[in-house]
Amino acid sequence: MSEPLLEVTGLEAGYGKKSVLQGVSLRVNPGEIVALLGHNGAGKSTTLRTILGLMRARAGEVRFDGSRWANGDPAANGRRGIALVPQGRGVFPDLSVTENLMLGAWNQSDPAIRAQRLAAVRELFPVLAERQDQRTGTMSGGQQQMVAVGVALMQQPRLLMMDEPSIGLAPVVVQRILQTAREINQRFGTAIVLVEQNIKTALEIASRAYVMKSGRIVLERPAAELLAARDSWWDLY
Repeated sequence: MSEPLLEVTGLEAGYGKKSVLQGVSLRVNPGEIVALLGHNGAGKSTTLRTILGLMRARAGEVRFDGSRWANGDPAANGRRGIALVPQGRGVFPDLSVTENLMLGAWNQSDPAIRAQRLAAVRELFPVLAERQDQRTGTMSGGQQQMVAVGVALMQQPRLLMMDEPSIGLAPVVVQRILQTAREINQRFGTAIVLVEQNIKTALEIASRAYVMKSGRIVLERPAAELLAARDSWWDLY
């Protein structure tokens, strides 16, 4: 087996005096989709934010492609190849679709490469080409989520972390967004960590899954195994 692309060991973090993560350890192999599941407040979003460096780790270590850090700089980690699609989309509503997307290419100064990345995103999401000049805030929730994913892909990440991409979306749009995650994985070889409340769909596209409770990893299994026995474990956590 190849070395993990991402390996998190004993990660602890919190807000003020409140401890949220309590020794989180997980791994993501190159080209793998891993689901991170758990009820609200389990610490899933905090895990992603701490990995990227948006939150300070109190203890533990993150190792990505051979580089180790306990409190990495978000910009440096972005240049290493980690991108986050934040919960709530995080797009700039007053900017056009293309302006938002081009902000995602902050780590690339070559105009030709930036144009190649933009073309790849538009191929994945044709509606973003059709509405390239539209103000992003006037688009539907699903289309704004496509912009948010596109912004992250403009960084050309090796690891894409997606935090609750289905929040507030109609079921048919949820299916489209999550199937796009699989397409990104297959087309670009991008490893993905997917935090998602839509348990069934997440497990259908993931190869492995972790379940969190109260800031700890309490279960790790192949996704297919968890999907087949969903009724026997989900309510326990």
